[in-house]
Amino acid sequence: MKNKLVTGAFILIIAASVCMLLLPADKESIEKENRTMNEIPEFNKETVFSGEFETGFENFIGDNVTLRSFFLDVSKWVDEIKGFTPDTGKIVSTTKDIGTGTTQKQTLLVAHNAVMEMFMRNSEEEEIYAEAVNHYARKLPDNVNLYNMIIPTQLSFQEPMYKNLQDDQQEAIKSIYDRLDKRVKSVDAYGALEEHSDEYIYFRTDHHWTQLGAYYAYCEFMRKAGGKSVKKEDFEMNTIQNVLGYLYDRADSPDVDVLPDKIEWYNTDPKENIEVAMYTFDEDNTRHSYNGTMFDRTKASYQFFFGSDHEFVEMVNNDIPDGKTLALLRESYSNVLAPWLIQSYHKVILIDPRGFKGDFQYILDSYSPDDVMIVNYIFTTKFPDYCNLLEAMY
Repeated sequence: MKNKLVTGAFILIIAASVCMLLLPADKESIEKENRTMNEIPEFNKETVFSGEFETGFENFIGDNVTLRSFFLDVSKWVDEIKGFTPDTGKIVSTTKDIGTGTTQKQTLLVAHNAVMEMFMRNSEEEEIYAEAVNHYARKLPDNVNLYNMIIPTQLSFQEPMYKNLQDDQQEAIKSIYDRLDKRVKSVDAYGALEEHSDEYIYFRTDHHWTQLGAYYAYCEFMRKAGGKSVKKEDFEMNTIQNVLGYLYDRADSPDVDVLPDKIEWYNTDPKENIEVAMYTFDEDNTRHSYNGTMFDRTKASYQFFFGSDHEFVEMVNNDIPDGKTLALLRESYSNVLAPWLIQSYHKVILIDPRGFKGDFQYILDSYSPDDVMIVNYIFTTKFPDYCNLLEAMY
């Protein structure tokens, strides 16, 4: 009798589950979450072995259950009894291009009045990036110090219910650092930022960090390099209000609920003793200069810093005539880092592989840098074409 009851209950559960899947899906619950319904993922060897198919199929089943709103309300009620009341988040799918001409899928999370990039690891891409850095380790003269700094994004420092929606950025950074030649000195920007994660170190509507976030990474780099960092309190801090950044535009939705950003910038050149020059290069290393500035006061966006991205920027601090020279291989994340770095060097040379057509040997011959640092935010490491451009320079 007992076995018959168990068997009957099991059959009843199976039948109820089938009915729930056969009945019309609760589309209104999906619309309330401001997203589209998950579809059955493509079935092939790659998606099966990576776990993508299993995860995607579970999401598809979850979206196509009837009475979904009811079950979500019950789950929320249980969470509230436990004292846990999570905010509603929204996931947006779009595309991303860091300026190399290649686009990739991009997933954004809208939560906590912010738009944040969601990171997914790829071991092959990590290897490609590490090899590009190691290329410089093999070729640079022995008297030149080589550093690598990989910068995480703000989702890494959210509470687990949000940051666990993506792959672990700290583990990904460690994986890359572990692949680097022993000559490369890794800079722990992640740890430096984590210590100040409750401060305004990232923009809410942009994928960049703030000048404050860059300051903490600058201090960690100077500690690693054996140099002295300046105190941010020694510089006047100014504010530009009501700024909406790149990720706000990428979310492309009228109901994205965010708080506008502000640009807090430290005037690191109050006496105007820092010279800034911009150059373009021909393939034969012939350079052409044009006007530029470290702080573009005509811009009320991240482009306030240097006005935009430039293929080659030469910075000279006349207050440190006997200081060292740093060559920075970088993208836009360095635009708020460079104003700090120039406080500790006589010269800082910024080279963007996405636009620089010259040869890195020219930089070695012309500037004799003491230090070379490759600086990228973590999503740049996922673009093999950027890594190829970086390696091809030298």
